[in-house]
Amino acid sequence: MGRNTNIKRAKLLKEAKRKREQDDLLALGLGPASIAIRKKAAERGEETVINQGKIKYSELLTRLVKPTLKDGDDISLMKTKYMFGALAWNSAIVKERSEELFQKAKNEMRKMTDEIPEAANLFEEMVKRKQDEFAEYKNIITDIEIKKLQGLDYDLSVATTPLKD
Repeated sequence: MGRNTNIKRAKLLKEAKRKREQDDLLALGLGPASIAIRKKAAERGEETVINQGKIKYSELLTRLVKPTLKDGDDISLMKTKYMFGALAWNSAIVKERSEELFQKAKNEMRKMTDEIPEAANLFEEMVKRKQDEFAEYKNIITDIEIKKLQGLDYDLSVATTPLKD
């Protein structure tokens, strides 16, 4: 092998190692977005508990929002889409308990997105998907954090809490 080939190979190996280490940190809840959520919670005097369950709400929210995501979305647009998805998620949970509270949430969403006519339809579709595909998950999403990683990757962390009666 030539010198240039060895240099390229070394760079690829180094990048693969960095990616494995990064994936390990994310799996442990120690990624940049998780750290940011824990820091915000600590400032409010709240304790955070890392989800060690089989399913993570960040994965559920990603599955809910995925049809709206595009390859060219920048991090701020992705955050907006995830926040919209979290609003639809929470509204679907509230709808099960109170139609009146659901209508209030729906009206607030309309006020925020009055310049986007298709937002109301998207909201209804997301609420229906949440009820149909994720009905067994009852936690309210209290916070989301998205941090850009190297390249096109990003780290999404979702903080949840059980809905109190």
